[in-house]
Order: sequence, then C-alpha cells, then structure tokens
Amino acid sequence: MEPLAEYFKVFSEPNRLAVLMALRDGPRNVTAVVEATGLSQALVSKHLKLLTIAGVVQRHPEGSLVFYEVSDRAVFKLIGQAEKLLLATRRQQFDALAAIL
Repeated sequence: MEPLAEYFKVFSEPNRLAVLMALRDGPRNVTAVVEATGLSQALVSKHLKLLTIAGVVQRHPEGSLVFYEVSDRAVFKLIGQAEKLLLATRRQQFDALAAIL
C-alpha cells in the first residue's frame, strides 16, 4: 500500500495538477508550461522534476530545449474520476446539511 500512497501524493499539490493539465494537449517545454499555468519558472521546473521522478511525466531533449509529456494519458481519467467522486461527496454533504436545516 505504501507505493500506492506515495503515487497519490504526487497529485496532492494544486500547482502540480495545474502543470499536468498544461500537458494535457501534448508535449510542452518549461516556458510553455509557465505561460499556461501562470506559475514561476522555478516552481514549474520543480514540479516537472517531481512528476518526472514519479514516472508521471517524461522529458525529451530537443536541441537546447526539453519537452515534457505525460507518460500515460490514463492519468487524466484518474483525475477525472477523482473529480467525480469529490463532486458526489460534496452533493451528499450538501444534501445532509440541507436536511438538518
């Protein structure tokens, strides 16, 4: 269970999720990810490094640039499922609160 918990930690930081979403349409270099997210270059580089170490993102040097892309696009299905579960939970919480009031 420990490796699974460690894997999910990768998705526990909002800026890291923003970086992943910036890569949704395909490979980008750091500058393009910075432009897409509005995050600083240092922060984007840090998160790309962590995502690469975790195996979620791959890096591909091309000349003087390095492009990053998601290793397995199924990660976006995982994030989408998590969003659906979160929404369902919030609806249940809202309904329970409404029933009390």
